[in-house]
Formats: sequence, C-alpha cells, structure tokens
Amino acid sequence: MAVVSLNLPEAPDLDIDTIKPDGELECSTHLLGDHGALMRFHDEKGYILLRDVLDPASVAGARAAMFAIMERHGIVAAGAGEPEWTGTPFPTGMEESEEFSGISRRLVEDNGNLDLMARILGEPAAMVPIVQYRIYPPGGPVTGVHQDGFFSPGILNFKPVWIPLVEIDRSMGGLMVAVGQNKRGYFHNLAKAPRCPIPEGVIDPASWATTVYRPGDILVIHPATPHASRPNMSDRVRVSIDTRIQSARDPRVLLGTVASWSDDNVTLDTQEGRRRFRVDDDSFIRILHPGIRIPTADFAATVEQGMLLAVVFDGDHAETLRRASPN
Repeated sequence: MAVVSLNLPEAPDLDIDTIKPDGELECSTHLLGDHGALMRFHDEKGYILLRDVLDPASVAGARAAMFAIMERHGIVAAGAGEPEWTGTPFPTGMEESEEFSGISRRLVEDNGNLDLMARILGEPAAMVPIVQYRIYPPGGPVTGVHQDGFFSPGILNFKPVWIPLVEIDRSMGGLMVAVGQNKRGYFHNLAKAPRCPIPEGVIDPASWATTVYRPGDILVIHPATPHASRPNMSDRVRVSIDTRIQSARDPRVLLGTVASWSDDNVTLDTQEGRRRFRVDDDSFIRILHPGIRIPTADFAATVEQGMLLAVVFDGDHAETLRRASPN
C-alpha cells in the first residue's frame, strides 16, 4: 500500500509557532448512543472529544503510576497531588520506556473503558501495541504537526486515542487539531524524506482548535487529521497517554519478537504463534525512530534477534513495521 502525499521540494516547512488554535473543540459525548452519528461527526470534523467518560478509578490508577515515575525522576515532589514542576528536566526519549509498561493496558482494558472503546469503534475493541507516555515539563518537547495514518499505513478500523491524566489548559499546551482537514488526503512532503514534514500554506490556518482537557476525557483523532501539541508555557507538567485501538475481531496489528529475517521478510514470535511477513518498498519501516522511515535496503542491517516489533499487516505483507513500546 503506497502512501499518497505531497511532493514539494522547495516548500518551507510549517512552523508550529505560527499556528493560532483560536477555535474550540466540540464535545460529542451526547452521540455515544448513536454510532452512526458519532462516526459522521468523526468523519466530518476529524476528531471525537468525549468528556468525563473513563472509569474514575482506572484514571486515578494510571495517574498515580505516572506520578510515581515522575517522583522517581524528581520531576514532581514526593507525594505531590498536582503536577507542579520541581525544575528538574525529564530525560529525553522516554516516551516508550519500559518504565511505563502496563499502565496504558490496565487503563484501556478496564472493563468499563473497554466497553467504551467498543462503542467508539462500533465493534469489540482491542488495544494496538503502540503507546507513547507523555511527561512534558515547561519548556519540554512539542509534537510537530503530523497525520498518524501517514506513519502507520495499513491499519483498518483503527482509532488513535489521546488520554489526559491531569487538567491541561491552553497554557500547558495540549493537543490542537486542524478541524475538517482530514478530508483532503495527506499533507506530508515526500520530497523531504525521511522526516516528510508538512509544508507551510497547505492547511487552512483558521481550522486549528483546542480546548481545556481534564482527566476522564478522551480525544479520538482521525488518522488523516493534522494535529500537534503546543509548547508548555505553564509551571506544571503535562501528563498524558497516546495510544490506539483496533478491531478485536479482525486485528491488523500484532506484537512480536524477531525470530529470523532476510532482505525481504521477517518472522516474528507472537501470541498467535510464529508469523512470517513479506517486507518490500511498500512497507513503512520505522524501527530506529518512531517517526522516521528507513529505506527497505537498510532493513536487514537494522533488525536484531529478539527485537520487539509491532507489525501492521495485510495477509502476509508487512504494511508497517515499527519498534514496539510498552503497553
């Protein structure tokens, strides 16, 4: 499956600091009882914002686990009830650290929450084994403008889900969404591979919107919706989980460890047994860095025995291969 996008070698990259998310995201919790209406909103606007829908105990558990990690690194004071920053920087590149293992899975697979995910998906839901844990102090990193589907081709009936674990007002950054821009294809610039940044001037500047997020909320983002985080300009730590859900009946993402490989295939040991997948130029390979594609010619030299990978597949073809993260 080839990714269709832009090819503009001379175009300047979109500067996230020029974006003004003046719009307010609309709540669609009232549509949960009508899946058709919920999906029409999703397809038209490019997102779903659900307020106070997660089981409170499960949110408290995930929040406590994330706070314990922040305390261990000195990001917040011991016993802190609120994410007030101590001034200690958080180590970079920690979003997929084994330190977080189990937090997202316990939250998403809580019985009430898994039922909610099924109502969002319109069928029984399963967690995709791709998770980022965000602990962003003031002045910390921002997530640039991107479309999730561009970097993870091949996933059918797949929904990215962003879950705030603290109150995140506009000063703390939070996610901003280009409302309605999901209907125009992918904006990533193939002429500037491997990063493929989105060029300036292709997204309607008036489409950007955000809101104040609270624990218990969920933001579901259409795979083709441009979105990004804003800089944290507060004195607090922004804490959230970025995960995905997929069809439980027809999952297209598996987690496995590398058993063997060659230039054009990889065999993984998964919970469903040993599976072999073809790898070719249509495979989106991102096993060195979660957001950067590597050439197919570099695949065999990059893979290692026992490496944990998530594969998005269609039959025996690897649509996407990426480094796996703790669930």
